[in-house]
Amino acid sequence: MMMASTNATTLRWVGFILALIGAMTSTSSCLAFVPQPVPSTHCVALSMSSTLFQPTQTSLDKLDNLKLSIKKPRGASISVEYSRLNNELSDGDLKILSMQLRRSAKAAAIWSSDVESIAKLVKEQESARGDFPGPLPVIYSGSLSDADVVKTVVDGGVTAVVADYGASLDEAVTSLLSEVGIIWKVSSLDEMKEVQQSENMGNVILLSKEVLPASIDDDASDDELAESLSNKSVVTIAQIQSMMPANAEIQLGKDLAKLGVSSLVLEQACVGDEEDVKYTSYAIEELNKKSSSSFSMTGLTGSTNGHFGVSSHGGEVKWRRHAE
Repeated sequence: MMMASTNATTLRWVGFILALIGAMTSTSSCLAFVPQPVPSTHCVALSMSSTLFQPTQTSLDKLDNLKLSIKKPRGASISVEYSRLNNELSDGDLKILSMQLRRSAKAAAIWSSDVESIAKLVKEQESARGDFPGPLPVIYSGSLSDADVVKTVVDGGVTAVVADYGASLDEAVTSLLSEVGIIWKVSSLDEMKEVQQSENMGNVILLSKEVLPASIDDDASDDELAESLSNKSVVTIAQIQSMMPANAEIQLGKDLAKLGVSSLVLEQACVGDEEDVKYTSYAIEELNKKSSSSFSMTGLTGSTNGHFGVSSHGGEVKWRRHAE
């Protein structure tokens, strides 16, 4: 009786040891995030040095599709951000806006932090599958702190999300992120270089305002950033504010593209008002022009006093949205 009990105990220990060895050897070559036997509140650092989180093949495949849309052979692609603000669009109006951003404005991608709009934007874009132009990628740029929110945007079919490099997130969130592309937001050139040097981070980087030069004439800052941007295997993204005074975003965007930035995002270009498509079309066309934009406009001619969306005598295009 005692011998049988001893044998059973021995077998249990042998099984435990074999299982442990198997787990250790199987995770050494795995690229996926592997849940560890820790409480669900455990946080995981999103960085190259983390052994707990790395993009899966599914994530990298989605990033490859994103790169096809936002990386041009020459110059920078132009994406737009939809920010609902105080303007509530009906589902029908949002659908029309999504279609116009693809057909009329010729945007490269749609960014949004509005959780409720992500699935609707994805659905409309997917309706263009097989057409020309085809679907635009939809990117979620909002908070990743809530697992329920992240699940909503992932289930909604978002192409990619923006994640702060080095941030600590809940384990449930990092598990969900394995199903989407990840755009790493870096806050320093050192972080940017870490992502660039990694072989499995996806190489799509959002440059925070801290990384961009305070002034485009800041030669020292420009040179250091330009050196980091010279790696063409990496897709770099910069956000610029829309409707700046004197249309300054046009020249700023051109300067950043010349510096080597791969893609530009017009922040709050679309807010659910009547100027969404008119402004976006204007900005994208002007940013893609080689010549000066001082006296140019999208589909508009002549100078006016007190009119919006057309060029004034000084060449500036004024917008009702920011009129005082």
